[in-house]
Amino acid sequence: MIFIQHGPSWKPKTDEILKMNLAKGIIWDPREENIERIKDIKANNEDYRNIINMVDPKLYYAQFNTSIPKKLEQLKYYPNGTIIDRNYLRDTDKVKNNISEIINFEKSLGVNYYVSPTLYIESFNERFVDKIYDIYDWFDEMTPNTQKFATLLVHESAFDNSTYMNEFIDDFSNYIGRYNGIYLIIDRDNYSNIRNSFSPNRLSNVMQFIYYMKRMQFKVIVGYCGIESINYMAVGADVIGTGWFYSLRKFNRIEKGFEESSRMGHPKKRYTSINLLSELKIDEDIETIPQQYKEELQKIIFNNRPIDEKIINNSYDTIPTNTDFIQYFDTMNILSTRFEDITNIEDKIKYLEDIVNNATKNIKIYNEKHTLGQLTSKHLEDYKNAINSFKNDNFI
Repeated sequence: MIFIQHGPSWKPKTDEILKMNLAKGIIWDPREENIERIKDIKANNEDYRNIINMVDPKLYYAQFNTSIPKKLEQLKYYPNGTIIDRNYLRDTDKVKNNISEIINFEKSLGVNYYVSPTLYIESFNERFVDKIYDIYDWFDEMTPNTQKFATLLVHESAFDNSTYMNEFIDDFSNYIGRYNGIYLIIDRDNYSNIRNSFSPNRLSNVMQFIYYMKRMQFKVIVGYCGIESINYMAVGADVIGTGWFYSLRKFNRIEKGFEESSRMGHPKKRYTSINLLSELKIDEDIETIPQQYKEELQKIIFNNRPIDEKIINNSYDTIPTNTDFIQYFDTMNILSTRFEDITNIEDKIKYLEDIVNNATKNIKIYNEKHTLGQLTSKHLEDYKNAINSFKNDNFI
């Protein structure tokens, strides 16, 4: 399933996504929107009431003295002016009160899935991990008879070390029967400026992490994902959280306001192609195709969906507002549905390999037209290496 990862400039986009049934749920961000407005919109619009609602309390912003909490400061559970550190966490009553207020907050929003607060960790063997387990325990005790998910926010470098990762997984098995699943957020490095790229070793271990969670009968929700989520879908992830802006498809703590950032820029309109597993810039990668190649290349770029016509028949400047964002959700919904229709891990991995190999072939065809700009297939090579590693580790 695809869930909307709520973020800035959300209302018109979300309205359209729900109207077209391109997402089954929403992960609200109380840092970006006043909670009373969310309640009002839900009360007056059945599209918002009929989908699965959950919210990330984002208590972890209080770990950083440089963070920009925005609307979190208005919420009763958020410790304004106080940094959550080892000393803060030693005060059990204070932490339990935070958790209690977060539960009241989630209840007031009418969530379907209760989401535990969490702390940001750099590594699976970090000292804060023990405190995260304490939070999981207290949250579980305070939310009987609810569908609940344990939240984990971890830097992607943690997946370099499979030993520490496996120890965490072993410890998490203690929550079988207590939690329905896990809500995983990976803080992504900016090691590569290639869109959708991911270190193969880390990606393989993320896939392994999800696969083990599924074997323990946990549901897995992965937040802030982009195209790389096809790898998560292939190993059984139940829900992919994604959004319209690239910052909602890739969690990065600088972009998410953990520290000051002067990054500016306006997102380019893009088309997300299943046959290329890439997001093509409409003005540079599609509109510049010479007439003699248009018919051939449009067949491998476009997804043969009604929304394609808005991009084919309009110039870049006149493409209707939000068309490219809605088209992205349409693409992700198609991919998610295809993986859901496949029942066993071997066939899911086979399908993943097929679409990655097909995209690699099609990018080569596109790039052979020397009058065009070049598309990268680096991210697909990353995926292939990660898939092969995962297959070897699991005898697939």
